[in-house]
Amino acid sequence: MIQINPEILMFLTAQLARRVQNTSRQVSNLAFLDVAGRIAQTLINLAKQPEAMTHPDGMQIKITRQEIGQMVGCSRETVGRIIKMLEDQNLIYAHGKTIVVYGVR
Repeated sequence: MIQINPEILMFLTAQLARRVQNTSRQVSNLAFLDVAGRIAQTLINLAKQPEAMTHPDGMQIKITRQEIGQMVGCSRETVGRIIKMLEDQNLIYAHGKTIVVYGVR
């Protein structure tokens, strides 16, 4: 396979390196950031993913509070409080499953 198509090997290696880097960053965030920091960082990371949609004010993602809580290790209620706090600081807009992260492209 390497001799036949080295481009595939390079692509797979780059993908694996990105995944290891992302996993390492997530572990570091869980260990060193408080819950608000973990949620904010998770929203920024999700807004930078290819699945995020362009919005005039930033990037739009669709995710439930339950899913965010599972990603950062806290309850749905805590996620709701932090999202409200981030909204009050004009960092995001949230309505239902839709969250717009301002200033991210």
